[in-house]
Amino acid sequence: MLIFAAALLLANDAPAVFPEKVPGLTEACLEDAVAAGEVTDTDDSHKYICVGDTAAHLWTFLEGAGVRPYEQDTPEGRWLSREFPLGGCFKRIQLSNGEQASTGLSCTIWVPRPVVDKP
Repeated sequence: MLIFAAALLLANDAPAVFPEKVPGLTEACLEDAVAAGEVTDTDDSHKYICVGDTAAHLWTFLEGAGVRPYEQDTPEGRWLSREFPLGGCFKRIQLSNGEQASTGLSCTIWVPRPVVDKP
């Protein structure tokens, strides 16, 4: 019985997977975007886009954490999207001609910036 109680205590002390890993994955994406020069401004944020292994790790993490995807149709094809606070990952699943896509994964982080009211 004592072993069972100890196992329960250890299980309860285990860190949750989500959202505790998000800061490290987000930082990696930001670093990747800066290194690749994939930083742009929007009306209300700075937009950082990461690709490659960094995006794949973030996508896999979101998938494993149970973040449900939704589909988007664009002129470039059909995409699965998984969103999280301040960002999202986008994976192309179908080309515009209807063929299955084999490439096209990126994650975007939006860092809000102050919006200056114009008189």
